[in-house]
Amino acid sequence: MRRALLLFVPLVLVVGGVCANAQAPSPAVTVTYLYDNTTAAPGTKADWGFACLVETNGRRVLFDTGANPEVLRTNLAVLKIDTANLDALVFSHDHSDHTAGVGGLGPRPGLPTFFPASFSEATRAVFARQQLKAVPVTTSAEVVPGVATTGQFGTAIPEEALVVDTDQGLVVIFGCAHPGVVEMLRGISRARNRPFHLVLGGFHLLQTPADRVAQIVADFKAMQVAYVGATHCTGEAAIKAFRAAYGAHFVDGGVGRVVRAPIAAKH
Repeated sequence: MRRALLLFVPLVLVVGGVCANAQAPSPAVTVTYLYDNTTAAPGTKADWGFACLVETNGRRVLFDTGANPEVLRTNLAVLKIDTANLDALVFSHDHSDHTAGVGGLGPRPGLPTFFPASFSEATRAVFARQQLKAVPVTTSAEVVPGVATTGQFGTAIPEEALVVDTDQGLVVIFGCAHPGVVEMLRGISRARNRPFHLVLGGFHLLQTPADRVAQIVADFKAMQVAYVGATHCTGEAAIKAFRAAYGAHFVDGGVGRVVRAPIAAKH
């Protein structure tokens, strides 16, 4: 019976398309929101901060850890996500709403942990207590095959993003994009010369004037960013502007949201 074969999976957005008469491709990248200002799955907790799990090529990378270890632990438990077998941990920048939740993971002896070399000694000491293997970076570095940090952008609040290269282009994940989301994307474009398939995370536009937000949205369009998932510190007004501009190509955030970016269909 064909009707019995149809499944509805909530909280999952499949980005991209498939050719007629072709099977749906396996996901190249799966991003699961673990910490955010809003929730998308029952039982999870919202809090100011950001964290997500990135899975690709059989590897698992945690990007940021949010602000509160208890909130992170709760969300991991509700979502039934085991972080015991992480391959790497990456931090975007040295703000507590992205780093302080690391205690929720418990000690992780030897877990490679990538972060901008500008991180304070106090934050590094926290990592040492967690027995993490510190990997400070200034330039782009491979985290696991197919996944890299961008290297450090900016000087006032140095920050890095996470980049996954797929057949359809780059998947870019920001923590807050303090040095400027457009400026960071332009730097990534110059370094990699690849199209932007999906850009997710915090864009730090919470207090940005509407006309400046409109220009940033236009810049995204000019750079041919195909899909956008603005959340966290982007701010509700800016999120609304991106949603209006991108329509069905806008990706909602919230703890428990699962975003799958598939490999381009092969003809």
